[in-house]
Amino acid sequence: MWKLTSIALAIITGALMFIICPGIAILINIYFNLPVFRNIIYQIIGVGLSAIGIIFFLYCSNLFSKIGKGTPAPIEPPKKLVIEGVYRYTRNPIFIAYFMIILGLFFIFGYFFMIIYIISAIIFLHFYLIYFEEPSLRKRFGDDYITYTKNVPRWFLKKN
Repeated sequence: MWKLTSIALAIITGALMFIICPGIAILINIYFNLPVFRNIIYQIIGVGLSAIGIIFFLYCSNLFSKIGKGTPAPIEPPKKLVIEGVYRYTRNPIFIAYFMIILGLFFIFGYFFMIIYIISAIIFLHFYLIYFEEPSLRKRFGDDYITYTKNVPRWFLKKN
């Protein structure tokens, strides 16, 4: 079961990634009078993308809890390497879920500067993985993780 600290960290991360940073992007967009792309079709696409991203995140978090006996939060990481379910095809489905949610927010609100936020988030998380998370996982899970990285791509889904 998730500890209170993991839940608090999840709330803070969610607020930062899905409320505060998009809010700042919207304010920058308004300040510089940048374009807004908003119509009902985009908004429906956005709601769908965000909903799929949230469901995907919950699915992945459930795998961490059930299989890994931990959480996605670094303060309560899984005790066992999770390589089942969608983790057989990509090593970072939770971050892919985050990107889907943020892209969905762009379609919902339509502010151009949110694209800059999405690109920045992708770049930041990519380097976070390379320089922080992956070395930590190599240290924690050793050869099992090294084998996993050779067989499953960091981002894009593995073809069967």
